[in-house]
Amino acid sequence: MIIAIHQPNYLPYLGFFDKMMKADIFVIYDDAQFNKGDFQHRNRIRIYNGWKWLTVPVEKKRIQINEIKIKNNITTWKRLKWSEDHFNNIRDNYKDTPYYSTYEDEIRKIYSRTYEKLIDLNMGIIYFIKKAFDINTKLVFSSDLGFESKSTERLADIVETLGGDIYLSGPKGRTYLDVKLFEERGIEVLFQDFKHPVYKQRYEGFISNMAAIDALLNVGKIPKMANEL
Repeated sequence: MIIAIHQPNYLPYLGFFDKMMKADIFVIYDDAQFNKGDFQHRNRIRIYNGWKWLTVPVEKKRIQINEIKIKNNITTWKRLKWSEDHFNNIRDNYKDTPYYSTYEDEIRKIYSRTYEKLIDLNMGIIYFIKKAFDINTKLVFSSDLGFESKSTERLADIVETLGGDIYLSGPKGRTYLDVKLFEERGIEVLFQDFKHPVYKQRYEGFISNMAAIDALLNVGKIPKMANEL
């Protein structure tokens, strides 16, 4: 059984869902420590002259991701709520894509809700994209497993408890994982080899590693090969 573990990012990119598709169980690492420099509260969308960050205003504290609160009183220079601004940016830059009209109502519903915590917003988006991409992988929250171990040991604890014999790590795991801890428990470690597909975007040229909604709204599925479209 293949187990993958990933923090619940905001508007995750295609690699996040590629890892999910390749796993039998995908663990949402929601009790990892929040990192303000990571993708847990921000991500990029394609715009006419390149790309743009969409950033959720949050309390940037050194606490678990699932405890991070959203600053819903923050408004833009146009006096818009952050959620209105994010939806408007998505609408304005994707309204002419082939699949925007298919998913507009669901995206609007996500951004019309008020979320106290970041985890609830992020999971709403993750569940939406998972369903849209027809991914059937089971999701589990690490916080439900109750481990207090750290680093690699905690990852190995999670995989072992869930009955996994293969741990699918992201490519960066090569720099920090203690693979021996997995091997001692009879768990094989594989590293994700995600090659970003090339597909037709609304604007001229192609920019990779945008939020996965870029692929969803442009092509309606996860592109599997660079020459597929």
